[in-house]
Amino acid sequence: MLKTIAAAAALSLLAAGCSSEPAASANDSDLKLRTLTMTNMAAPLRPSYPIEGDLIPTPSDQRTRYYLLQHRRPILAGTVVALLREEKGNKAAYARVEIDCAKRLFHIVGVGNRRAFAETSFKRDGPLRSMAGFPLREEIARYVCERQGTPLA
Repeated sequence: MLKTIAAAAALSLLAAGCSSEPAASANDSDLKLRTLTMTNMAAPLRPSYPIEGDLIPTPSDQRTRYYLLQHRRPILAGTVVALLREEKGNKAAYARVEIDCAKRLFHIVGVGNRRAFAETSFKRDGPLRSMAGFPLREEIARYVCERQGTPLA
């Protein structure tokens, strides 16, 4: 009986959590960091909200501020996963990215209008791929990799 109650509670929490996040497909090749704040993945800025992260220098995009909120190296993955906050105008959006510092590969693995949604979302822009020709991705990757202690190759 306890298992049934626990399962029902888990399902209701899952349903409640899913309903407040914007719909996301499993793969979205149109997903771009540079324009994330212009999508439904952005939310209005809260002026009193303290940013607990570091501003990433992005000379290729001076109108937007990108913050590194968290970075970690998953066990056995050989990559770095970073949580970013993007602010432009009066909007903010969050993205979880995966970076292979040694191979210079990058991709988005989750986005959301709240940090928790980006941490649990599986909206992807495709597999890890070269960041050549994408200066914003290179700037973010360089900063994240240096912070992780693995300079970008």
